[in-house]
Amino acid sequence: MERTEPLTNTDSSSTPGCAAAEKQAEQELAADTVPSVQYVLFPRKGGWSSFPYPDIVALFAAERGTLAYVSSRSAEQEQLPASIEVIPLSEAEKRLQEPRTVAVVTHPYWLMAVAAMRPEVCIALLPEPVGDEAASPLWESSISRLVGTADLVGTSSETRYMKLLFQGTRAIWLGGEDPSPAGYINHDGRSIPLRDYELFFLHALRQVLTGIPDSITSLQCRVRADYYRELRAKAGAHETISFLLSAYEYLLEDNHAADSLKEAFSHAVMHGRQDCIQSHYRFLSAIHARSGQTEQALQVYGISAGNEQERHHYEQLCRWLEAGEEQLVQAELLRINDDYGSAMRILDELGGETSRHWKFRIYQETERVEEALALIHASDIQDGASLRQYRQLSGAALALRGERHGAVRLFLEIAVEHEDALAGILELELLDQAVQQLLGEVP
Repeated sequence: MERTEPLTNTDSSSTPGCAAAEKQAEQELAADTVPSVQYVLFPRKGGWSSFPYPDIVALFAAERGTLAYVSSRSAEQEQLPASIEVIPLSEAEKRLQEPRTVAVVTHPYWLMAVAAMRPEVCIALLPEPVGDEAASPLWESSISRLVGTADLVGTSSETRYMKLLFQGTRAIWLGGEDPSPAGYINHDGRSIPLRDYELFFLHALRQVLTGIPDSITSLQCRVRADYYRELRAKAGAHETISFLLSAYEYLLEDNHAADSLKEAFSHAVMHGRQDCIQSHYRFLSAIHARSGQTEQALQVYGISAGNEQERHHYEQLCRWLEAGEEQLVQAELLRINDDYGSAMRILDELGGETSRHWKFRIYQETERVEEALALIHASDIQDGASLRQYRQLSGAALALRGERHGAVRLFLEIAVEHEDALAGILELELLDQAVQQLLGEVP
């Protein structure tokens, strides 16, 4: 699906659907009781003043949580509130072995350091990139792998949030247009108002800590769909508003998704959008595929095939459908539209060797290293290329498990014949340097 930044409108009010969703979350939140938890915060560079989510940390404290901040500097240097303790990285590793201790990671370059500690629960609060971070391949790669190890992800980017939902990730968007309280929480004898996203985050946090299946995603999606529905009613049909509404309706399995998408596409055409066949119209293939309309979905994809490679792939999907592989065609069309979560559910139901190979591809694309490695069978390693791929995945998995020396040795062995394997070692060194900066040890 297209990655457009959503429009915002500060002059918005909650619709009845939003209010109902928030009320449901508030009632369930009030009914929950969660024992005290220790939160170990892995921050970004720059001290407390640059911490991306201080309000979320306040929620941890309100939940009777104790807070520790990982840094090589003093509390005074970090300018921390008195309620937050500073601990070195070595102490963080010890604490994360204790029960009811949660790692809260607020920068993707902590990836290897935190993954090696194997926390019982990991929460990723993704920051917006600073400086040249967004241009670095390491940035997105680290986020992908961090998300793959996290139990709950928060982000202030609605575009990122939607991408996570399409991947099937348990995620909360930490933003919104309505500043009015959606609920309250009691702390130190005071009733603290919560905005809707704070209410949703607390609810999701309690579900994670108590092992309850996710029910918050659909609630927040409903609120966002209502917002864009209301915005559309005020501003009229619009290529971005209608597209985002369609995406949320799709996630909610609302049968209006196709109509909203067609409306978005029509307006993109009218405004001369050159790439709207791929950026807007193609998403209709996912809508049809998930509703079981496989032939229509394939037809849409064929129309949107913009180059020789895509046309060849379309012909291949036609052959699969003629051969009776309808579920496989559906899964592939969903994957093409970045709906990895729905594609994986179909592949899980399908089973068999073909399903295993396509699940492996999805895990590779989303950088779910351990899951991809677990799907490789000895029979798959039949030539030098497949052996190299297996060993590179093994090296990445060893690094994530904290077995650094084993990972470096394996990358060096591969590099004897394939020099590009040295990139794995370079990445480890870059992440080590980044952690030193995050700790405040170097500028």
